[in-house]
Amino acid sequence: MHTPQLDKLKTMFQNASEILTLIISAIVQWLFYRKPLPKDYTPERILVVKLDHLGDVLLATPVFSNLRLAYPNTELHALIGTWGRIILENHPDVDKVLEYNSPAFCRSEQRTSLKNALQLYRQLRHHKYDLLVELRGDWRTVCFALLRVTPRRLNRASLQIANKLGFPRFSGTHETVRNLDVLRRSGIPTSIETTTFSVDRENEKWASNFLKTHQIQIEQPFIVIHPGSPIPLKRWDPKRYAELADWLIAQKRAQILFVGVKDEIPIINQIQDRMQGKSTNIAGKTNITQLASILQVCSMFIGNDSGPMHLAAAVGTQTIGLYGPSDPKRFGPVGNKCQTIQKKFDCPPCSGSTCRFGAEGCMSQIQVVDVIQKIENFEKFTGTNS
Repeated sequence: MHTPQLDKLKTMFQNASEILTLIISAIVQWLFYRKPLPKDYTPERILVVKLDHLGDVLLATPVFSNLRLAYPNTELHALIGTWGRIILENHPDVDKVLEYNSPAFCRSEQRTSLKNALQLYRQLRHHKYDLLVELRGDWRTVCFALLRVTPRRLNRASLQIANKLGFPRFSGTHETVRNLDVLRRSGIPTSIETTTFSVDRENEKWASNFLKTHQIQIEQPFIVIHPGSPIPLKRWDPKRYAELADWLIAQKRAQILFVGVKDEIPIINQIQDRMQGKSTNIAGKTNITQLASILQVCSMFIGNDSGPMHLAAAVGTQTIGLYGPSDPKRFGPVGNKCQTIQKKFDCPPCSGSTCRFGAEGCMSQIQVVDVIQKIENFEKFTGTNS
């Protein structure tokens, strides 16, 4: 049985566990990997570790782009959770994707057992990596580093701990900047700061046919809305989404397309039941790549802080992200076509299940007019994202 007290204790334990892992990871770095990269360093094979969630993996894609520029002939491998494979498996700068579902970051997928983690360690040893770039790991990957799975290691945790101790190590707040600082501190150039997601021609053709089937005309403005989130406190009120969607239909003659996973269909049904205008619900009907191919041609994306929001930004779509408990300055969508809204300024980002603003949470501070103002701020409202 879940209670606010139990959830609070669970959150405190998770935070304490993560801080302890960061400290140990930093100590391992300082004790065993102090030597800087040589100026003429040319590794044969690099492993990048990024174990957390879908949006976070997207925010790490500039690391691969910059490593490819710095080392064009190097094999670049990624160690990520199963959920992140689709983000990187077709990335032009990633040669191989390895999966490890960390108990610290699993939401629904099966966690990797200790036995399988040991098998993974042997697999990594077999690949004979020259460099490990650890952007976010867990206690097992720290053990891999302690057991010298690679001769050299770059580690974000050491920068985080130094930063918390009052020694500035990050050049900015945003996650993309902090990820790239891991490379910058070792003299690796980082000219690329935008996130990327590759959509091939086959999926572009699929999107065109799919939208025609659902009577969405790509020549006319159509807006994709994602009203869901795995975290309830990150969700905006369905009533306000309904009001916003009706305004878009009436004032912008927009076609409205709701997206999400199958579990979010009830949320979308609530919105559509409250709407006066017509809309289309395709939640649960697309995978990540298919969704990206739709986002690539839509006029605008509006949604809560979630993976689809970062995906929209990664394919170059005009994006408006609605933020409550998380911090857009750190986790906002990346790109000059992106805007965010956050109305609470008097409390720090939180990861709990309850909010001091009441049952609706701090997302309730965002009004429909706030989103309308952001929509009007975009220089051009077009039928396609070109």
